[in-house]
Order: sequence, then C-alpha cells, then structure tokens
Amino acid sequence: MKISIHQPNFMPWYPFFEKIEQADRFIILSHCQFEKNNFQNRFFFEDFWQTLSVKKGMDDIVYKQYNNVQYDWQKIKKRLFKYRYILDKFDDCIVDSLFVTNTNIILKICKILDIKTDIVMDYPSSFDKTQRLLELCKFYGASTYLSGPSGKKYLDEKIFTENNINIEYFHSENRCAILEVLHEMSI
Repeated sequence: MKISIHQPNFMPWYPFFEKIEQADRFIILSHCQFEKNNFQNRFFFEDFWQTLSVKKGMDDIVYKQYNNVQYDWQKIKKRLFKYRYILDKFDDCIVDSLFVTNTNIILKICKILDIKTDIVMDYPSSFDKTQRLLELCKFYGASTYLSGPSGKKYLDEKIFTENNINIEYFHSENRCAILEVLHEMSI
C-alpha cells in the first residue's frame, strides 16, 4: 500500500494531483498548524497571488476560517476572467472553513481528472513531524510512503526503515497550474 500525505492546499498545482494519482491512498493532513504565506489559502497564477483572506491566529488547518470568503472568491473570478467558466464550477466548494473549502476543491478536481485514489482524513495526534507521518502510515497500512521532494530535507528515514516502510520521493517535471490543465481539457 503506497500512501501519500499532504495539507489541503487552495487550488493546488497539477503535480499535487499527479502525486495523489501515484498513491493507493492519499491522506489529507488537517490536524497541523496553518502556515502563513504558504499555499493553504492562496495560489500564484497570472503573475499575482490569488488569495482567500483568513482570520488571524495560527489555528490548525481543520479550524482555520476565512474572513470574507465570498467577496474574495468573486475578486479572484473577476481577476481571472478567462478562467471564470472553470472557477464557477467550484462555487459550491467555497465556504467559511479553509479545510472544507480546500478539501471540497481537491475532491472535485480528482473527480474531474478521474483519479481513483482512496482519499482519507487524518485525525488528532500528539505526534508531529516524521513521527506524525509514520503514525499515519502505520494506521492506514502503508508499505511505502510517497513523499514530496522536500521530504529529503526533514524526514528521518531511519524510523520508516525500522518500521518496514519504504520511502519514495515524488518528482514531477510538470509545472502547470491546475486551471491551465482544466482549461486545456475544456471542462
């Protein structure tokens, strides 16, 4: 069983979905701290950050709330007018909760791309970093953990080896934004 784990980003780039497709099971990591100025509430496209503003505080992603999500969403759609017909398809995904919004978008895009990977959620835990990833891999029956390329910088590979879980590092040459991919598909 090959497992991959990632926080639910907002309108993730296409390689995010390639990584999901290469796994047998994908775990959405929600019980982890929101990362300010990262990709959980914004994406870079058409030379600008497309952002849904969030309430202050460093809550876990699962509890993070947007400030004025409908206003920000309409601003993004106005700015990305060429892609509005695609963005309109995600109107029903946009709610006050960052976690629910991002998860809904990810699930909808997986359906559009016909990705059949089993997608599950994490759960609260006292572990963090590599121990947290290992705990999730063991709980969900991993024989292989599919990490992103940055995992080489922070993973303690030894504890995976000690628990008979192989590590593979995902790499993609593709640098497309998901909106470009969906546009090319003419969805």
